[in-house]
Amino acid sequence: MNTEERINSEEIYPESPENRTGYEINPGGLTGEKKRSRRKRVFIILTVLLLLTVGELIRSNNYIQAEEFTFFSNDLPKSFDGFRIVQVSDIHNRSIGGLVDKIRDQKPDIIVITGDVADAIRTDTDRADELLIAVSEVAPCYLVWGNHDMDISGEERTKMRECCVRHGIRVLENSFVSLEKGGESILIAGTDSDPDSRKFTSMMESFPKGEEFVIWLHHYPEDFERIIESSESAGSRADLVFAGHAHGGLIRPPFIGGLYAPGQGIFPKYTSGQYNEGESTMFVSRGVGNSGYTLRFLDTFHLVVCELKSGKM
Repeated sequence: MNTEERINSEEIYPESPENRTGYEINPGGLTGEKKRSRRKRVFIILTVLLLLTVGELIRSNNYIQAEEFTFFSNDLPKSFDGFRIVQVSDIHNRSIGGLVDKIRDQKPDIIVITGDVADAIRTDTDRADELLIAVSEVAPCYLVWGNHDMDISGEERTKMRECCVRHGIRVLENSFVSLEKGGESILIAGTDSDPDSRKFTSMMESFPKGEEFVIWLHHYPEDFERIIESSESAGSRADLVFAGHAHGGLIRPPFIGGLYAPGQGIFPKYTSGQYNEGESTMFVSRGVGNSGYTLRFLDTFHLVVCELKSGKM
């Protein structure tokens, strides 16, 4: 290229960053400063997400929600209008902590304990007994066993049963009792067996017939429909059922509910709150403890607080 051609070329293509040798090493056009800024933003976002996750794990595995419900029934005796029931479930020998204070704050007339007082994976019946004694001092208690209570040794379960007897906690092992108030009464039934078992059937053979209002305690919510069928076959009914076991589904994404529950599998039907079937209602507690080394996420501990009202809503 002669001198004149070189000069014309420089006029048409002046020297610029795009024409400098080596510029194509960063084809995206991001300078070092921009790269550092982007990495910083990513780091901040990931840090915030990590902190939110850790915070939610702490909240889900420590905070206890007391969820209030009102149950209306024309069949409820007038004397029981305003009667308050607190349900405690799936304790898994947790320490007392603030649990008993939370129960006391609800001013219960009775406390119903729907199983898994002990934990078969990390068994500590001394701690379980400690909590049983503490709640027995708040209000009269009625208890049924759960699968963890049945999986510990017979000797350990006997120890818990004897603790209940000493402190006035009524253990319902496929049995029922009458609760009287103001000259009127309701039945409290408690079952720890499969509705198809002989123990369950035997109880139903002696179950009172008639129109008496029935509160039913049973650990496993998946048995709800079969409890209704069994009670109706015996000429009675199950007006109000309290159950636990599902632990809220362990992980509860918004608008989806629990993801997994023992006995129900993936996307379980019964995990938390109120369920209606015909003229029967079931309340399911997410429980107040964890089994073994499991943790919850978006799924806090849970007391069900139910106030009975005589009449229609």
